[in-house]
Amino acid sequence: MIASIIQLFLVFILSCLTLFYFFSRSNYGYWKKRGVPYDQPKLFFGSLSFLMRTSAWDVFYDLSKKYKTDYFGIFLSWKPALVINSKELAKKVLVKEYDSYQDRFISSGAEDDPLGALNLFTIKSPQWMQIRQEITPTLTSMRLKAITEVMNSNSTEVVNRIQKDHVDSNKPVDLKNLFSLYTSDTIAYNVFGIRVSSLKELTSPVLSITRYMIRWNFWRGLEFTLFFLLPAVAKFFRLKLLSHTANEYIKKLYHEVVAEREKTGQTDDKDLVSHLLKSNANSKLPAESGSQYAEKLMMAQAGFFILGAMETSSTTMSYTLYELAHHPDEQEKLYEELSAALNESGKDVLDYDDLLKVKYLTACIHETLRLHPPVPHLDRVCNKKCQLTDELTIEAGTPVFVNVVSIHYNEHYYPDPEQWRPERFNNSTDTDNHDFTFIPFGDGPRFCIGKRYAMMQIRAVIAQIIKKYRIKPDGPHTWQTDPYSVFLRPKHGGRVKFIPR
Repeated sequence: MIASIIQLFLVFILSCLTLFYFFSRSNYGYWKKRGVPYDQPKLFFGSLSFLMRTSAWDVFYDLSKKYKTDYFGIFLSWKPALVINSKELAKKVLVKEYDSYQDRFISSGAEDDPLGALNLFTIKSPQWMQIRQEITPTLTSMRLKAITEVMNSNSTEVVNRIQKDHVDSNKPVDLKNLFSLYTSDTIAYNVFGIRVSSLKELTSPVLSITRYMIRWNFWRGLEFTLFFLLPAVAKFFRLKLLSHTANEYIKKLYHEVVAEREKTGQTDDKDLVSHLLKSNANSKLPAESGSQYAEKLMMAQAGFFILGAMETSSTTMSYTLYELAHHPDEQEKLYEELSAALNESGKDVLDYDDLLKVKYLTACIHETLRLHPPVPHLDRVCNKKCQLTDELTIEAGTPVFVNVVSIHYNEHYYPDPEQWRPERFNNSTDTDNHDFTFIPFGDGPRFCIGKRYAMMQIRAVIAQIIKKYRIKPDGPHTWQTDPYSVFLRPKHGGRVKFIPR
């Protein structure tokens, strides 16, 4: 009996694999039939044979060197997808013909993974527009001015931590770990309205969430990658975008914060959760299934902001300091401009308006974002048949990836693109996309809503560190990327030394 069951099971598995084999083989001629250059697929994997061996960032970098055409085809296992290298076509997809590419390809199941499916990054049209409209007021200039005070306070704690753990003992700093502490403290206030100090105590409720959310081991990396590149598989296995444990931590902290607001009668909306509670009370959130749906929506936005504000920002801070360590002349120029700004302001630290005036600080950060964009691609899915070029029609349901790395490394836009040169962005502002050649935050209606917040968070901490210390390299100018992370992430954190000025 058991032998018969095993035999039937093996026959079933073999039949499924055979069907998948022939289906994949027939699909692998998709781009050839359309006259589109394409990456030669491998059976079952398609163009994804790199998974968990090479970072997605390195793959998009390699593809940018291999294909110099405006676009080319890849295969996400069996599914054809298009990669765009051209700034003109990127603008067409993200802006001019946005109606045909409204949604991201990444997705999750709302029933099994509401926090992964209902956040601003993944939620589909038309709900995403309503959610974005409600979140936007939490990131106005007035709000950012208030939040910058918290950022400056936390930046001072960063300096204290550097002095205590690294300068006094002459030990190199793991930049990624240090800035993860800083960003988690800032996020705690901006999202939940609570003041914590991971930098002092090396623990906090938000830090616990992020450690489970972005703990990049093999299985966590595979889970996250499936959501970005094979969302149908992630849904089938009922995976959670933010991880099961992180989901539970978010729910617990959210309910604790809401209970405290109800207990104290707090009605202001100084943070994201308070603002969303107020919006929900005024019936401004989508009400698909009543109060439970609204609660899931609010928790999803909290989780999304934690992920977005911590992982990418801490990476950019790390790479900015790393580049400054290896470029002492540029570091000294930045120090002089920061010193001049402090003297002019008459303050101990630079506030929101002062930081915006330090143009070379913006230039250094922008050049880092060009050379090391945290997200290597911008994903969309075509929602209706449309003509991308005179020669190419995109079918509904086709994933489209804008290769950010390819655009940022194009020598026609940036001579010597492998070199870190902040002067490329002299007099640049946070709204500049440099004729669509600078898109680390995306562009169009679905560009990153936290762009200004992220830039200010980075400015605040870099300014205080450079004013206090000279940054020296702790090894050669090389940095491996983490193969388990979808985002750009240094494999070993990145290490530099701090010398008091």
